[in-house]
Amino acid sequence: MNIASVNNLFLNTMTPSIERTEQPKTTFSTLMEEKITETNNQLNAADEALTQLASGHAENLHQTMITLEQAKLSFQYLEQIRNRLMTAYQELLREQI
Repeated sequence: MNIASVNNLFLNTMTPSIERTEQPKTTFSTLMEEKITETNNQLNAADEALTQLASGHAENLHQTMITLEQAKLSFQYLEQIRNRLMTAYQELLREQI
């Protein structure tokens, strides 16, 4: 009995269970870089809005306050991410080897 022909038939019908997937296009570092850049831009816009308000050139006080609050919330969000990362890092340091 020729087993080789049966083996070839069986092996050809099997699909590979492990397929290579593409690398994700966005990594954690790129997401963090984008968030830091976005927060920096919002802080710069808030600073510019405050400068305009102090010089008397601000046309809309409400828009200035909205810009300030957006920058504040964005910075607080980024600060919470940093705090969580630091907590995770400290827990890793406490791990027993």
